[in-house]
Amino acid sequence: MVTNEADIAERLDAIAFPGMTANFDAAKSAALAVTMLDWREYGTDYAKAMVDLSQALAAAMQERGAPVFADKQGFTSSHQFAVQAKAYGGGQAASKTLRKTGFLACGIGLPIDPVDDDLNGLRIGTPELVRWGVQVGDAERLADLIVRGLTTNSPNDLAAEVVDWRSQFNEMHFVR
Repeated sequence: MVTNEADIAERLDAIAFPGMTANFDAAKSAALAVTMLDWREYGTDYAKAMVDLSQALAAAMQERGAPVFADKQGFTSSHQFAVQAKAYGGGQAASKTLRKTGFLACGIGLPIDPVDDDLNGLRIGTPELVRWGVQVGDAERLADLIVRGLTTNSPNDLAAEVVDWRSQFNEMHFVR
């Protein structure tokens, strides 16, 4: 359980059991315990690094012509941000193009004009980037690669460049 307070535990049990916990797996509990230990030790620094990278990457992508959502509000205050995806055929289409270049992202719905037959936004998150050691100082190069990935006619050619760039990030951070 995640609390010592009986009333909270009772409310969580009502939500979680039996649907979410009917298939108990000890391996999941062990993984959750290790994750919680990591968060206790590194959580504040990890969260700050994710937000800092997310803000720097969003700004760098905007500077390169990618229409980042909520630019007037500072792009984001979390570990992720969104790009308005109409220019790239929609969010799901853009995510498929980026996948060919070696990046993972996903379509997302935004409170803006819709895109026919697709989502109107592309969500870009920073948690795994930060865990592999990408820092704010890497945002400019990363933005170059992502924006090129969104606009290239040769995603497979760019993929080799992305693999080469990613090879320098070969050590996990914020973990025991």
